[in-house]
Amino acid sequence: MWRELLIDSLKRPRVAARRVLDAGFPGPQLVEAAVLVAVTGVVLGYLALLLSSEALDVVSAAVIHNPLLGAAAQLAVMAVAVFLTVRLGRLFGGTGTTHGALALVVWLNAVMVLVQAAQIVALAVLPPLATILAIATVVWALWAFANFVAELHGFQNPFIVLAVVVLASMVLFFAVAMLFAILGITPQGTP
Repeated sequence: MWRELLIDSLKRPRVAARRVLDAGFPGPQLVEAAVLVAVTGVVLGYLALLLSSEALDVVSAAVIHNPLLGAAAQLAVMAVAVFLTVRLGRLFGGTGTTHGALALVVWLNAVMVLVQAAQIVALAVLPPLATILAIATVVWALWAFANFVAELHGFQNPFIVLAVVVLASMVLFFAVAMLFAILGITPQGTP
């Protein structure tokens, strides 16, 4: 089941979304899976940073020095994604539920952890391949998420959903950047 679901997620994300929604995972299981995905993602991120010779940004440095903060931040990002997925979808006439959004966001992040593991292997073996894989991952993640949201809310056109996802991501990014600027948190350091 899991292998086929992973393949569907990579090739036919809308089909995978329907399978995840139909699986009926209980809420407590989804929360446990979210914690597991967040912790695994932080561990893999730490390994990737050890293999990478690039300078650390402020966020990566904070995660290395406080992995619990990194896992909590990843859980917070998932929670915001679930909230926005439901709210924005309903704003456009969607019928998705919070439980369904949670299942899809957790599954997408679980697949991303597997892709992150592949990127670490590529980084260790052939660093240029890791860069190509990272770019392909971003494109795939946006497309998969748009299809997941379309299936969750019953929308027909995933391209329109993709446009809304990209626009909402940009607005959220600038809002967070402005919040950091107001708080005095800059790439050069904190106040």
